[in-house]
Amino acid sequence: MIYLQEIYNLTPATPEILDSFIKIAQELLVPTCKRLGSCLVAAWFSTYEWFAQVTHVLEFEDMNALKDFRIKTSQDKQWGEYSAQLEDFAPERHTRLLEPIGAIPPENLHKAIEESQKKALKVYSMAILEVAPNKMPDFIEGVKMGSNTFPIIASWRPIAGNPNEVIDIWKGAIGPKNYQPAVEGMKEWFRGLRELAPKERLVQIFPLPYSQLK
Repeated sequence: MIYLQEIYNLTPATPEILDSFIKIAQELLVPTCKRLGSCLVAAWFSTYEWFAQVTHVLEFEDMNALKDFRIKTSQDKQWGEYSAQLEDFAPERHTRLLEPIGAIPPENLHKAIEESQKKALKVYSMAILEVAPNKMPDFIEGVKMGSNTFPIIASWRPIAGNPNEVIDIWKGAIGPKNYQPAVEGMKEWFRGLRELAPKERLVQIFPLPYSQLK
């Protein structure tokens, strides 16, 4: 599997503009993706980098499937209307391809989607980690070992660009809600994690109404 990540900085960044963008996505983006064979696995907003920043994640079987989708959308009227609307809503946007690091199978994401359709979780956490040079194999092994303990549903890295960046998606709002002294087990766990991944950002993300992952 490969994933197309699209990040939109809505302008002006207001709740009203976010509402309008959601309406356009529901009317144009979602039906077009279904009709042309793409799976919009997740759509969320966050406020960490930009107020009401929207992220879409589309899943494809392989690069050929993505190329086929690109060809179809270039000839599709409804997709053209959606793309034209984007120029007004998000003059600044970023697109990149992601791939699984191999520690969390894509089936985990699909299972989480099914579960969220029955009972929406409403909030997830995204950990963006900078893995130390030459430590990626150890990091991947660590994520594999923790996959049965921690609610990680996806673990991706950019296909091009920073080879040491990893994006983990967790169920729920993880992280401290207020200051508490570190307990011994947590101290030890973080010592090991920081040896493998010295830098980390943790962002809460909130599914949009048309997201499959709810």
